[in-house]
Amino acid sequence: CTLATMKSFAVFVLALVALCGSATAESDAQKQHDILGLLYKVDAHVSSKYPELQDLSKNFLPTADLSLYKDGGKAVQELMDDVENHRVLERHHFFSLFNEDHRHDALELFEVLMNCKDWHTAVGNAAYFREHMNEGAFVYALYVAVIHSPLSSHVVLPPLYEITPHMFANSEVINKAYSAKMKQTPGKFHMDHTGSRKNKEQRVAYFGEDIGLNVHHVTWHMDFPFWWDDHYGHHFDRKGELFFWVHHQLTARFDAERLSNHLDTVGELSWEHEIEEGFAPHTTYKYGGEFPFRPDHVNFEDVDGVARIRDMVIMEQRIRDAIAHGYVEDSEGKHIDIRNDHGIDVLGDIIESSTYSPNPSYYGALHNLAHIILGRQGDPHGKFNQLPGVMEHFETATRDPSFFRLHKYMDNIFKEHKDFLPEYTNDELSFPGVVVETVAING
Repeated sequence: CTLATMKSFAVFVLALVALCGSATAESDAQKQHDILGLLYKVDAHVSSKYPELQDLSKNFLPTADLSLYKDGGKAVQELMDDVENHRVLERHHFFSLFNEDHRHDALELFEVLMNCKDWHTAVGNAAYFREHMNEGAFVYALYVAVIHSPLSSHVVLPPLYEITPHMFANSEVINKAYSAKMKQTPGKFHMDHTGSRKNKEQRVAYFGEDIGLNVHHVTWHMDFPFWWDDHYGHHFDRKGELFFWVHHQLTARFDAERLSNHLDTVGELSWEHEIEEGFAPHTTYKYGGEFPFRPDHVNFEDVDGVARIRDMVIMEQRIRDAIAHGYVEDSEGKHIDIRNDHGIDVLGDIIESSTYSPNPSYYGALHNLAHIILGRQGDPHGKFNQLPGVMEHFETATRDPSFFRLHKYMDNIFKEHKDFLPEYTNDELSFPGVVVETVAING
């Protein structure tokens, strides 16, 4: 083997490696392109700007080859049956994850996408069902599928406020944007926070109504959805503990913002007492109708078809009893010890409640039902057929001051559990060899 031959071989290998790298990069770029095309103007038909997706939306047959699915096509056959028999939520209609029927539709599509063996099948299904399903259900299913599917591990999703801006901006801003669009005049619009100076909560509205915070909140619940079942592909380690931790951090930060604006720390919600602060969202749904408002000093009422307030009190008491006893009972009556490092994880699963809860029929779904109840207090009996409130969407929930009262209430339940745990020892807290010599403050 001559030196010239070796050099030629080396050049060939490098060229092959470069070609493979280019192909991989192109594949990731194509996936990114597909996702952006699928999310482009989701309230309309697939745009001609994306001819391949447009063709798939018209000609792809999801059930033509069931060998393309890891579950043998079970999920896609069920969804197709629902679509063909008009059992899915109509297009141009609001979508709420807290509505069981709406969630069922979204999770049907999510399961189809998660069972696709290859990218072409996943994109074909997404393009097809984009045309035949509710836009909100489609967007939610696509987002959580992209987040959790190994097929899309390198895809970067656009922030939700670019896809559903009406969920993040006040109606005044949306109307100005529509007007600018009709006049074909670019514009920059300032968005004021809700309320007025007469409302002391206005001082911290910038925090709860911050678009970045809204996106963070909804994205966390997509990363760790309460409906997740491990058969989708993996187990979430310490999901219940993370539920506690992330909302504890939000509440603590909100308290810090309140103190810096000469307000007391937020008080906890109580089912026996009135909701002190009202809220007027100044926000409208994409397809008509306003997010309902709630006046000040409203006493909790049962919400027809959802839950009675006394049921919420019973759920809370059962959870507090479990904390006092140091164990929870699973659905078979077995005791699960919570006076340990894993206990707060179990409590988080119960309080939220997620599918990881060991006994949802007994401990209920305190957190999720509370969101719905708070969202419906403007029309608890459906007399005026009002649309879901801001608390019934993770995108908008933090805008309502009652969100933080709810999570201070949840936080205090967790604290009750933590107070039963033993104190940290010096060995657990100390860092041998690390010494703080000086502390200084600049400025």
